Amino acid sequence: MKKLISLTFMLLMGLFCLAQEVEFCGSLNTSSVINYQNAYGIGLQYQHDISQKFKVGFGIHYNFKNSNFIKEFEDIDGSAPHWVENTNSKSRRFSIRLNIQRLVRDNENLSISLGPEISYNYLWGKDNISSWSGGSYRKNFMRNIDLVKLFGIGLISKIEIKDFIKPRLSLCLTARPEIVTNLIFKRSENSGETAFVEFQIGIKYRFKK
Repeated sequence: MKKLISLTFMLLMGLFCLAQEVEFCGSLNTSSVINYQNAYGIGLQYQHDISQKFKVGFGIHYNFKNSNFIKEFEDIDGSAPHWVENTNSKSRRFSIRLNIQRLVRDNENLSISLGPEISYNYLWGKDNISSWSGGSYRKNFMRNIDLVKLFGIGLISKIEIKDFIKPRLSLCLTARPEIVTNLIFKRSENSGETAFVEFQIGIKYRFKK
């Protein structure tokens, strides 16, 4: 995993040599999985114009979340009618992303763009779980969340405020809703399908005038 991240950074830095715009951003995520709700993140990405109305973007993003949550269960056989799990979770997500954006508005002060995005995601983590039933302590155990590789399909919408603080700098506000999945498109416990919505704020530098 570390080798892949290092290789991705090297590729990204190589692409930056050809980039017209480079952006560094921070993010906050919501998710359909409790382990990733309200996760923070950092990202680096570049963009390149392919016409007056379209631009292509490539980037990497790292999300992390340390959370604590409680789940309650009812046993089917009735032997322990009230079962409680208290989980301290450390969850991580690394994403490689590619998108095409269409400029729906663009002038010297502001631009608004929208387009499809695909991603390849690595998700992993560790849960420290305490569980008990009927008010009595039962067990405490650690569970590693093995590395999972999932594809992502979503949208990117971006508002760019140009000449922020100084020329060539822009303030960017971005929303990225997506579904990550193992490509088994059905509702089941094994589908690996998870919804994310990521909100970003970033600073972009324009190399071209």
